[in-house]
Amino acid sequence: MKKILSIIACGALAASSIVGFAACGEEEKGLTVWAPSAQQDSIKQMIEQFKTENPDIKYEINVGVCGEGDGYSMMSTDPQSGADVFAYANDQIVNLYSIGALSPLAPSTVTALKQTDNNTAVESGKLGDNYYGYPYAADNGFFLYYNKSVVSAEDAKDIDKILDACEKAGKQFIFEGGNSWYALSLAYGAGGKYEVTYEGTQVTKVETNLDQCPSGSEYSYGQLGGYELAHIMQRGAFVLTGDDTIIDNALTGGTFGACIRGTWKGDAIKNALGDNYAAGLLPSWTSDLDGKTYQWYSFAGCKLFGVNSYSKHPEDAHKLAAFLSSEKMQEKRFDDNGIGPSNLKVAALDKVQSNIAVATMMKQIADASVIQTAMPSSYWDEVGAFGEAMKSLDLTANPDDLQARIVQLVEALKANGATPAE
Repeated sequence: MKKILSIIACGALAASSIVGFAACGEEEKGLTVWAPSAQQDSIKQMIEQFKTENPDIKYEINVGVCGEGDGYSMMSTDPQSGADVFAYANDQIVNLYSIGALSPLAPSTVTALKQTDNNTAVESGKLGDNYYGYPYAADNGFFLYYNKSVVSAEDAKDIDKILDACEKAGKQFIFEGGNSWYALSLAYGAGGKYEVTYEGTQVTKVETNLDQCPSGSEYSYGQLGGYELAHIMQRGAFVLTGDDTIIDNALTGGTFGACIRGTWKGDAIKNALGDNYAAGLLPSWTSDLDGKTYQWYSFAGCKLFGVNSYSKHPEDAHKLAAFLSSEKMQEKRFDDNGIGPSNLKVAALDKVQSNIAVATMMKQIADASVIQTAMPSSYWDEVGAFGEAMKSLDLTANPDDLQARIVQLVEALKANGATPAE
């Protein structure tokens, strides 16, 4: 059969795939791939390369438009008619598994991936005892951007020095501390943990140590992180609202000193600061409570290719997913779309390391992050409320008052019955 590569929209994908396969006859094969709209040209070229390297493949491979964040919503309409191979963000793994849309990787494949790819990215595809994704991107999280004319490279390693430098220069430190994506990042850096177990999409157990104390400290992980968050948000250089619009206003208005954000702001900050553009890992911080120094952690979000367990051709689907996430294709994806690779060799290339935002994010994920797994919707609600409360925390009050708030947070997080946010 003639090789055909077509671009079809997700909304019409299921019907198109069924018709295409039926026309080929029972003995013929066909595969469908879903990938983000920005990567369509790259995916087409990758598939042509896949066919070139596998000349025995004569069948049709369709490509549909579907963002990594939309994998579950698209697949859930009818997983049996969904794509054979699809890109997804790792925090959707529970929902995708619950509808039977994920086929596990072979143990030998997992062993190989642990040798070639960032461990955090590989582990982001794990659920229970199995792995359900071929990682191809490790670039979603947050780190420090700073203005070199305000903050020195040495100052950038410590949050108080950053704030001191910004205050001295009359510049702003911009951070969405009250946002639930960021609010517990300091507590996680101190050693705090949060783990959730699901049966299907139902929460069966939540485990967290946020109300417990690290060895040698009389203060809990939540107290340490919460107090430091409040300390940062009550400094003179801090901007209470730190979204992209606020960052843009500071850049155009000349008040930008530093901010905590992800790779999506890299180009805007670079273009505005020019030679003063710099980035680094989230800084360390010394607690006013126990006097110890801790590293600030980011959430780590990764992207993977999943194989639909309903695929009629699982062997070929796994082969294609492995190819699309391979070293060569990750390098091409970086060249074409600037996507931070999970493959260690690609990440080490000079051209990748010279992209300051991507290189910093990959290092942050590798060295100082916790995987953002599927979170119950209650997590985002409760942690967001906690972050907002820290803006007005009385730093002169008895630390036990903060511990009472942490215990309240933990009790709320441990409540079962919520489903993951989609």
